[in-house]
Amino acid sequence: MPGQSYDIIVIGAGFGGSSCAALLAQKGLTVLLLDKNARPGGKALTISKNGFTYTVWLVNSAPLQDNLLKKTLEELGVDDKVELVGTDNIITYFKNSQGVLTIGPDSSSSELDPNQIFDWLELSETERDEALRFFGDITLMPPETIETLNDISFGEWMSRYNITQNLKSFMSFLTDGCFLVPVERQCCAETIRTMQAIFLRGGNHFCKGGWGKAAEAFADAVEANNGSVMMKTRVDKIIVKDGSVTGVNAGGNIYNAPIVISNIGIQPTILKLIDNQYVEDSYLDDVKQLKPSWGFMGTRYFLNKRITDKSFGILFSPETAWTDEKFNKARAGEMPEDVPLWYEVPTNYDPNSSPEGKMIIMTGFISPSDPEMTQEEIDRWLAKGEEMILQIFPDLPKYIENREHYTPHDVSALTRDHVLAGQGGECIGLAQCIGQAGSSKPSFQSPIQGLFYVGCDAGGTGIGIHQAVDSGINVANAVYKQIRG
Repeated sequence: MPGQSYDIIVIGAGFGGSSCAALLAQKGLTVLLLDKNARPGGKALTISKNGFTYTVWLVNSAPLQDNLLKKTLEELGVDDKVELVGTDNIITYFKNSQGVLTIGPDSSSSELDPNQIFDWLELSETERDEALRFFGDITLMPPETIETLNDISFGEWMSRYNITQNLKSFMSFLTDGCFLVPVERQCCAETIRTMQAIFLRGGNHFCKGGWGKAAEAFADAVEANNGSVMMKTRVDKIIVKDGSVTGVNAGGNIYNAPIVISNIGIQPTILKLIDNQYVEDSYLDDVKQLKPSWGFMGTRYFLNKRITDKSFGILFSPETAWTDEKFNKARAGEMPEDVPLWYEVPTNYDPNSSPEGKMIIMTGFISPSDPEMTQEEIDRWLAKGEEMILQIFPDLPKYIENREHYTPHDVSALTRDHVLAGQGGECIGLAQCIGQAGSSKPSFQSPIQGLFYVGCDAGGTGIGIHQAVDSGINVANAVYKQIRG
């Protein structure tokens, strides 16, 4: 209620904010969780419409084993509300040097021979020993060695190996899809740590009913532990007095708390919700210089026929690895012949997500993060995405009942407020690039007493949802420790 006092206010019910709020409420603290949207989930919010249920855009979570999301749901006692589905029902297409789509070997097999992958990627016999050394070094690298690689890019580290362009493209579709920045800027330590987790503990699992159900379970845990959740409540200001947080103003109502945890991103928090008089110029400059990840856009195809039995698919070629140079040319109108494409079919891991006999296919591909892209530019990127999915499903147009696009404008409107030119529609948040990852990742504690950040901008490591929940755990522990002295 307006005017009521809480121990902690959390802004934003994405996976970082909702998990953090739930863990703090479980510890006996009075918590208020606020979000501008109608449902929790943030960048993984779930929608139900016309008999279809789906996450607003492609979302993946890894690793499969020892997954922090699953562990946290269990710790909070709400795991019965969420059904996570591990799946090997994945297909990967490689458009080879002859321009032919070839299907990769079954990665679910416990007896997978590396030579099957090398055959598929057209590696000669003389190129295979180096490829094995490359994968072996990633998989077996000890943590202390990984920590020495925070200040170089994954691209620079890969250049130490004499591996083929096809293998580089294979690694790029893996890492570009995880980090949404090119290998030339990815923090090497962050990349190897994450790839190692996927190689050893698996990846690719989904949530029945859409990923938003997991965030909704976290919000339920807040209320089950005497906390409060208020949706459709946009925070207008974080109130600061004498250098310390005292609460928030949301819709003209004041909610009091000595600690505020923001899950809306460092830049929107500092540049929009805090008066500049409370922030030193040097910190403002640092915040403005933070770099976002690239964006992700795509199309939801609602079909009147089920045309595939696969749950997830990928398409790449020797030329699909993104670089900053190629990306800038694409922004200027010079689109490459092929781009890497990911697609998800919720119907095939959750039959109840579509009406009987129907199907939804959701595509996704890397794009600018600028929510102010012109319609001409948006149309150009969407056309390239459709061109790629039609290489896999040439008969797709016959079965389309409806289609919806999502763009950086939609991402920003739903999640991250647009406060700087070219930013707001980023897929993850801050880029996990050199200078912003590992030991250089921004602190989750701001210079303002009582103000913390949670989510993919600070406090965690890994991919998407896993990184956000990792941050939620770490920030909850740090805040609780501070409160208890």
